[in-house]
Amino acid sequence: MLNGDRSARTIRPSGQVRTGRLSLSVVIPIHRSERYIGECLDAVLAQEHPVEQVVLVDDLGGDRSIDIAVDILTAAGVDHTVVRQDRNRGAGCARNAGVSATTGQVIWFFDSDDLADPAFTRVMVDALTEHGADVAACRTALVGPDGRARGILEDAAPRGAVTGPGFVEFLVTGTVKALPGGHVFRREVLGSAPWDERRAYEDMVATARMALRADRVAMVDAPLYRYRQRADSVSRTVNGHTLGLFEMGEEMSEVIGSIADGQRRRGLRLRRRFSYREVLIPAAHMAMRARHDGADEQVIDGLLVGARERSSLRDVVPLLVDRQFRSAVFAAGIVVTPKLYSRILRRRPDRVHLG
Repeated sequence: MLNGDRSARTIRPSGQVRTGRLSLSVVIPIHRSERYIGECLDAVLAQEHPVEQVVLVDDLGGDRSIDIAVDILTAAGVDHTVVRQDRNRGAGCARNAGVSATTGQVIWFFDSDDLADPAFTRVMVDALTEHGADVAACRTALVGPDGRARGILEDAAPRGAVTGPGFVEFLVTGTVKALPGGHVFRREVLGSAPWDERRAYEDMVATARMALRADRVAMVDAPLYRYRQRADSVSRTVNGHTLGLFEMGEEMSEVIGSIADGQRRRGLRLRRRFSYREVLIPAAHMAMRARHDGADEQVIDGLLVGARERSSLRDVVPLLVDRQFRSAVFAAGIVVTPKLYSRILRRRPDRVHLG
């Protein structure tokens, strides 16, 4: 049986299911979230499975976010730890700094502008125990800046648990997303610095590598995590860090090779599917949106050239066979008639890349 086929199927708990109440720490990187930090902490304090430890990481956003967070937790009588960065270092560094201060058996990385259903920790920790899993993942509810619902990001999730390579394949095909707040991790799969500190778009590769260290990943079908869509988020802001999207794609290509188990055709198919959906199309779309917003032309050109150079007419037929119709249209358009494709793109609804 193919490694990919075996690993992607749902598996059931074995005789090695780990039981007992698991302690939970939450790491919250805080950066320019004055408007949202109160709701974020309300969501943490309302969890049905108590969060034993709150670790706040001050990523020096230059506003009062960290002070507001400390005041809220102090007023609520909640013990908390504050880790202060020496300068603004980004989400990956902030999460890693938080890990070193945690004591829980299970770690939840929760961004300071997001929300969660009160049942999030209870259901996710129960899923870890039930399936003897090292990671649990749930679906994502999208909300606007005002917290109002905007729909569910993923389709229905597979039930039960999958192997680590099986979960990575779900990441590659878009069945699940790599948003950190929608996962909980047993400490053993994290290591000392699980998140990429070198660039933006650190979530995808890091989540995949943690999953590969896991025996099992529990799949929770309920949309318990609530991701707040903001106009100033990394997925919508174009600057020099945005070019890291291509580096992420190259690193994921190596990860895909590890789950393809030496099967060249399978590996090519997964790489092609991932590259267009998660790298090339988002890069081009962000560039077009940024040009409309008057962003740095050098970065815009870098995104467009990078997307065009990595696209090929030879991919069109395989993408069509794989029913990746949007990617096939993109490949043809960006290579043959990039200017026409750009004009068409300006008339399309805006899409948000969430990794």
